[in-house]
Amino acid sequence: MNLVPRNQIFDVDSFFNDFFHGFGKPSLREKQPDSLAGMRVDVHETDDAYEIHADLPGVKKEDIDVRLENDVLTVSASKNTEKEEKKKGKVIYRERSSGMLSRSFHVNPGTTHNDIQANFVDGVLTLSVPKKAAAPEEEASKRIEIR
Repeated sequence: MNLVPRNQIFDVDSFFNDFFHGFGKPSLREKQPDSLAGMRVDVHETDDAYEIHADLPGVKKEDIDVRLENDVLTVSASKNTEKEEKKKGKVIYRERSSGMLSRSFHVNPGTTHNDIQANFVDGVLTLSVPKKAAAPEEEASKRIEIR
């Protein structure tokens, strides 16, 4: 099983995006965290499964999509935020932002959507992917239910 995130190895664009992250932002924005700047993940190996922990602070459960298609597990999330600062009844500063991000992982051939368990608690999505190969299933995109 190969749980190395796709597009992370030898990804020159990602290297430069991470390196220059924050350059050229107006000074008002620098005080705000960039919550969808990137999905941070940890991958842990147990005796019988791989566990993926993805940080998704401020994202609602219904805005997360976990899919398995062609032995690739994809986690997608979207978030809309609005910030408004007022002084004595007048709007001084207003900012709206929205974003979407996703991460993909290769899983063992034959792994089905029923084999993968997903839980979302306190802004952390935890996925459990079994190590053993399961019986092959038809090639179709399947959504994984998050508990």
